[in-house]
Amino acid sequence: MFADQHHFRSCDSAMNMLMSQSHAAVTTRPDAAFSRSRLSFEFEALWRDLPCEGFVPHRAAFRPERAARFLRHLILCEVTAEGLPSVSMRLVGSEFEQQIQRVVTGQDYLQFLPRAFHASAMESVREIVERPCGLWQITPLHYDGDFARNVEITVFPLLSGRIGKYTLLVLTQFIGGVMLAQPSSSKFSSTDTAIAYRYIDVGAGVPL
Repeated sequence: MFADQHHFRSCDSAMNMLMSQSHAAVTTRPDAAFSRSRLSFEFEALWRDLPCEGFVPHRAAFRPERAARFLRHLILCEVTAEGLPSVSMRLVGSEFEQQIQRVVTGQDYLQFLPRAFHASAMESVREIVERPCGLWQITPLHYDGDFARNVEITVFPLLSGRIGKYTLLVLTQFIGGVMLAQPSSSKFSSTDTAIAYRYIDVGAGVPL
């Protein structure tokens, strides 16, 4: 889900302004085949329209009933960054679980990521919540049966109000088809590091 590093505005004018601004910073692979979807930009507009403390909205400011069109694509994660790190997927949208064909609500995202990438993934998380900034990326998800699908992921932080805990609001959207033949019974088994990503400047800059 996270890069390896190593006021919802309904009017078109506001959306066009957002889409024309350059938030791109670090990109692992500047591949023209990957570009942010309109849904990702609309999700960013939703997040930016929430009441903020500094640069980041509080979790209580996010009202699911005002984000109905996004809910089936959303994941709400609670992050523990100290001690034994974890990224617990507290709420998972129906579309995401349907696409991966398994229930992951309540599970730690890191259990699906190879251990070699844990440190760099948590470094990305710290940038998102402490700088703060957003993150957009394309990540392959691997399934039983030796095939994979790319998912577009857009991440923004929320203030949790709990010491040592952070909240991430994550939009997911599957793009393209399968990379190999898809057995109908296959389920999601693991995730890979991002194949393209950009940090999104929310007012505090982005990592260099």
